[in-house]
Amino acid sequence: MITWISRAPICMLVAALMGGGGIGAARASLALPSATPVILHVGDRLPRFDLLKPATRRYLRYDVRDGRRSAIDIWTREVSFPARGREHDMRIRMRWDEVGAPPLTLEQDAMFELGTFRPSTHIRRRQHGDTVTIGGYRFLPDRIVGMDELPDNTRKGFSVESNEPAFNFEYDIELLQALPLTEGYAVSIEFYDPGVNPPARYVFRVAGSDVIRSPDGGKVPCWVVTADYNTGHVVSHFWFAKKTQVLIREEALTADGINHVKILLPPESGDTTVVLDQ
Repeated sequence: MITWISRAPICMLVAALMGGGGIGAARASLALPSATPVILHVGDRLPRFDLLKPATRRYLRYDVRDGRRSAIDIWTREVSFPARGREHDMRIRMRWDEVGAPPLTLEQDAMFELGTFRPSTHIRRRQHGDTVTIGGYRFLPDRIVGMDELPDNTRKGFSVESNEPAFNFEYDIELLQALPLTEGYAVSIEFYDPGVNPPARYVFRVAGSDVIRSPDGGKVPCWVVTADYNTGHVVSHFWFAKKTQVLIREEALTADGINHVKILLPPESGDTTVVLDQ
């Protein structure tokens, strides 16, 4: 999912991306296949969950227009498996540092069930200059609610119904990493972006293969996954390394010719990461 730090609703973003055409960039030859999507339900065991390893990855997001590149922000995404009592859960923490002044930082902290990616809690801390806003959510089988016990939570009393349990849309690239990506594969996923749009199903398709450059300059065979976000036209392209299924690159082209790009950065000293297949 393309998730901007302004937290614009998905429907507004899709409208900006579409403009009636489809992606129209150099990757436009990767059309939407017609394979019937697999229906993924929260609680299903994910076939490649073991590909999710403890790791810290950073992504640079930037816009390209008329050959000029403008930085948006840097994402840091950390996957870990902390022990809680006798059980283990998966935790994913994210930090977005946006370019500009006053500085804008978004930190998110979420917990998930091992093997299924079932979300339990999601806490968001947004700091713009000296202003800090806290939002905490709990995922339940039939709704998503505010965490009333979380101090300073601005979402206390919040509740949105869901016809079925939903996955957390903020962590789509890690969820897709745990699915059996292969030629012709398509999957329908019930997603909810905490505090944004109502829960809904979205289809992701493996549209083909490609070989792109890794952060260290090597060549990485990738699955190219597309998403239309219920528009009927390709909105986003994702490049996942075939061996590890780590996201290497994401692109989305708007109707006014701006290409939104997210690329994996080389690991920094002390980072835990996964070596990509070359």
